[in-house]
Amino acid sequence: MMLKPESLKKDSFLGDYDKPLFWSTTIVTALIVLLGAFNPDVLKDYASQAQTFLSQKFGWFYILALALYVLAGLWIGFSRYGSLKLGKPDDSPEFSTFTWVSMLFSCGIGVGFLLWGVAEPLNHYMQTPYMAAPGTEAAIPVALQITFLHWGLHTWTAYCLVGLCIAFPAFRYGKPMNIGIALYGLLGEKTHSSGWARLVDLIGAVATIGGIATVLGLGVISIDYGFSHIFNIETGSLGKVGIIVALALLYSLSAISGLKRGVAFLSTANVIIIICFGLFILFAGDTNTLLRHFVTGFGNYLGNILPMSFWADPLQKTGWINWWTIFYWLVVISWSPFVGGFVARISRGRTLKEFIIFAVIIPAICSMLWFAVLGGSAIGVEVAGEVKIFEAVQNNLGSGIYVLLETFPISKLLSIVVFTSMVIFIVTSADSACFFVAMQMSKGSYEPAVGMKLTWGLLTGLLAIVLLLSGGLQAVQTASIVAGSPFAIVIGFMVWSLIRLLKKEYAKDFGHINKPTHQPTQASESLQKPSST
Repeated sequence: MMLKPESLKKDSFLGDYDKPLFWSTTIVTALIVLLGAFNPDVLKDYASQAQTFLSQKFGWFYILALALYVLAGLWIGFSRYGSLKLGKPDDSPEFSTFTWVSMLFSCGIGVGFLLWGVAEPLNHYMQTPYMAAPGTEAAIPVALQITFLHWGLHTWTAYCLVGLCIAFPAFRYGKPMNIGIALYGLLGEKTHSSGWARLVDLIGAVATIGGIATVLGLGVISIDYGFSHIFNIETGSLGKVGIIVALALLYSLSAISGLKRGVAFLSTANVIIIICFGLFILFAGDTNTLLRHFVTGFGNYLGNILPMSFWADPLQKTGWINWWTIFYWLVVISWSPFVGGFVARISRGRTLKEFIIFAVIIPAICSMLWFAVLGGSAIGVEVAGEVKIFEAVQNNLGSGIYVLLETFPISKLLSIVVFTSMVIFIVTSADSACFFVAMQMSKGSYEPAVGMKLTWGLLTGLLAIVLLLSGGLQAVQTASIVAGSPFAIVIGFMVWSLIRLLKKEYAKDFGHINKPTHQPTQASESLQKPSST
């Protein structure tokens, strides 16, 4: 029987919630935050050392794991199991395909699009790690294909594979939607009482809170620069606190309003804005060259995806891979619980094949086009010597897209559009993360109580303010990445669990197709048996 929101007792402001998970998450988060607030240098030092250790000693494992998960996700989607639904066979999708895909972009990815759209391709062009000399014509396609690697199939598959592992047992068997349910194929009805499943819930919740802090931290960088660039307002520490307060109120209100009125509406509107913005940059710039960059970069990406995916820098002559590819994979892994969990919540009624096509392949291609257009434009401006974008990015990560827009007509209006879009992306990202944490605390309820969503929305905003003022925001972001790193192993068990369920459900739904329609009679059986004489 499907667990409906009304089946939970709403006997308090927080609703019917998981007290052990709630308080353990609160205590663990509080300890990390207190250390970050009162002794940020110590936390940053320990977290940085842990991240460096993981990158240097186990970087090969994260590279191998992400590559294998891409293969697993594609195989699941295009195998015979692709016709199975996330839910009952007669379930239909809750959201339209465009709204659904828009929500995928908005739960953590959109902020990175605006922040890194110019910065990353330009960095790889100016500091090319392999296959070409930095700053040359040959470095342009290499820079784009590296960016495509970081924002293509690996990232989208990792998030969505976790979403599949959670959504399939939750919707198919009517179970609560928490992270631990992804182990249902291995643990069965013992999932909710299993210590392993409970540990997975705790790690996922703590990593999610760190993920919100990361989103807010990135948002402050971009919005702070936007205020200075567009409105000539220098914010200072008090202004940055005001930015976080405003963002926290916005995403808390969005979370309270519900999925269909909050995230769905904002996500759809913002993706339309971003599509129009991207098309303007494409057609107002050197369209022919940008499209050639996309096609060439896409071809190089496909042609080199295996060597790039498995390149682990065996001799470790440079630290490039530790602070780019491996760092990205650690971020993706640590964010996979809340991004995957939110994706799971909005994906009822989709077939597995449809899920992989629309939640992995199409978003990956759109991501590549975006980075080709913005990155190609930035590289073109840098090569022409019109504006020193690379120097600006090195000084302030949030400046890249604004500096690029200075070379276009109506740059002031375009900057306002980018500023507005960044605010909406931060709101929808933090909203989806708070919604996910509230689901976990509410025993996997599909619609957590308003009080629970409001509590985590305001609490995370308060934590971000404390960390910002103490200088511990970056330290907690690094600590959250380290805390979420064990999910590289957990995802493997999730996939194993999912495959076991898929085999069982495929046999149930389609097993009759493979059975012979004519059962041999006793007489015909006797004819087929050899004589005993």
